[in-house]
Parts: sequence; C-alpha cells; structure tokens
Amino acid sequence: MSNHKIACILISAIVILMGYGVTKVRNKAVIAHQASDTARAQAESTEQQKQIAEIKLKSIDSKTAELRKVYKEWLPYFEEFGDTGDGEQRIAEVVRKGDVFLLSQKFKSERVDGDEIVSRLLIAELVVEDEYTKVMNWLGKLEESIPSCRIAKCSITRGDRGNDIHMELRLEVPVISKPSGLAANQ
Repeated sequence: MSNHKIACILISAIVILMGYGVTKVRNKAVIAHQASDTARAQAESTEQQKQIAEIKLKSIDSKTAELRKVYKEWLPYFEEFGDTGDGEQRIAEVVRKGDVFLLSQKFKSERVDGDEIVSRLLIAELVVEDEYTKVMNWLGKLEESIPSCRIAKCSITRGDRGNDIHMELRLEVPVISKPSGLAANQ
C-alpha cells in the first residue's frame, strides 16, 4: 500500500468520524433547543398564571377593603378578651361602676364549633333591679364599655317598688384565640 492510499483511508476515517461527531453534536443541539422551547413555554404559562393570580388578588383586595377596614377597627376590642376571666372581670367592673342593684350573676363558657378565630363565648346572665333611668343608663354604659359583647336576651319587667324595673340580661362576649401573627398579617 502506498502512502497515498493510506492517507486517503486516514482522511476518509477522519471525515467519517467528523461526520459522526457533527451528527452527535447536532442531535444534542436539537434536544437542547427542544428543552429550551419547552422551558420557554412553561415560563410563559407561569407568567400568565402569575398575571391572572395578580388580577384575582387585586379583585379580592378591592372587594374586601371595606371588610378589612372594619376588621382593623374592631380587632382591638376583641383582643381585650384573651380568656373568660378577662370578660368576667370587665363585666363585674361595669356593674360596680354603674352602681346598680345586682340580684344575681352567672358566668359560663361555651366552646364555639369549628376552627374559627373566636374559640369560646363567655355567657353572662345578669339580673338587675333598680330605678328605670339608672338601669337604662347602665345598659348603655355596658354596651359602650364592652362594644364586642352581644345582648342575646334582655327582658324588662316592672320592679317590686314604684319606679324600679327588673331586667334579665344575657350577654355573650367572644373570646379570641390568638393564632400567631393574627394582627400582623392584617
């Protein structure tokens, strides 16, 4: 074999190896291009989902703005009562300041169903008998002092003496469970 034939065979082998290498590199480039297209499509889809989520968030934000404003205004009144003892103490304080004649008072705590912020209700059953104006003014001061309470029952009848009234009152005071970051998130 002459040097010329060996050189031709060697050049042919190099050309074949180069063709094989170019094909392999080209296949990898095609796979990388397809992966790039897939990633780009996913990124565009994710961007669209993000934009849709932002639009929904703005919509919910605008719809709940008034509700959140009221929530922020009332939250301090509800946070005053971390347990039922706080509510009992506050009600007793209002009765003492009102200087009304208290016939009886009962306190009990009820658990609220569900996984809500309001975990329990303090239920106070009060029976008061005193002058009409004194009792009615006291009731107003009670509502002013404990704005988060709800009057579930208020029965007013004539008292034993002249201008006296007999009032049976049932108050419900919400007791807030304090999850971490309740006020901070709002």
